[in-house]
Amino acid sequence: MSTARNIDWNGWEVDPSTRSSVHAYTKYDILIDATVANDAVTTIFSCGRGIPSVNLVANPSIESSTVSEYTVVGSAISQSTDQASDGSNSLLVNPANSAAGEGFYWTTPGMSGNANDGEVWLTAQCEVRGASASGAVQIAIQDSSGTDIIVGNTISLSTAFQVLQAKYHLPKTGSAGYRVIVRTTTQHNINFYVDKIHVEQRFGDSTYAPYVDGAQGLNYEWEGTANLSPSKRRAGISIIRGFTLRNASSTAADIVYVGLDVDAAAGTGIPVYGGETFTTNWPIDFRSKITVLAAQNTPAIHGVVWGIHQG
Repeated sequence: MSTARNIDWNGWEVDPSTRSSVHAYTKYDILIDATVANDAVTTIFSCGRGIPSVNLVANPSIESSTVSEYTVVGSAISQSTDQASDGSNSLLVNPANSAAGEGFYWTTPGMSGNANDGEVWLTAQCEVRGASASGAVQIAIQDSSGTDIIVGNTISLSTAFQVLQAKYHLPKTGSAGYRVIVRTTTQHNINFYVDKIHVEQRFGDSTYAPYVDGAQGLNYEWEGTANLSPSKRRAGISIIRGFTLRNASSTAADIVYVGLDVDAAAGTGIPVYGGETFTTNWPIDFRSKITVLAAQNTPAIHGVVWGIHQG
């Protein structure tokens, strides 16, 4: 039984503040569906600020053949096109089979915690795949001399990419560089591939942010040269302020119903007839989603949604 009450109505509506109502539209996204379903509601856009993030690794998906930012430890490394979790390449690591602990490390710039209030964390993650389903590897955070500070998780290599993660709460005094090492846990000569390497200094939380590089599309950006510089993810749209939607069908009866913050339906959705374009020419304020449902057939639609990243 629902616990909602009629007097809760003011919590069901959000009035934009004066500040947000005059906020210039700084975000957009593309609306495309080549075959809008007529038997199920399709969400073509969902609001989400996401997790703003900075990946300090310059060549995190190994799309550049320059891998000099990685330092070998008892192994050989190279760019490989054999396997990839993102893009077309990964880092091939060939252990020397002389001892445990063979792999590579990446060195952070000098960093420290916040001497005032708040927490600062070093988070590190990557994905690893074995050339065969044998052997094991792990991730660790070390000091600048190579002594372990934090050991993250260990995985048994398989022929699928798996995630390695480690995090370290940075001390509030002093500044230091750290090593993020990916290494074998036992002596073996099983080659493995590493991709989506993400190292971040996070202020205020220890979240493992989803992987970032500047080639991932809207709201992603390289700080300098593509695949050879740090990258960032800006915030996404959290409030829809307007949109344009074109029904590309030449048949007027191929209506597409559009819903804002609700599931589109005949009779309650905004009808966009075949060949027509619907545009909001005034500011709106919706905070959840845009949905569509076709009346018949499977018409194609395209358009753009405009919004802001904060309320």
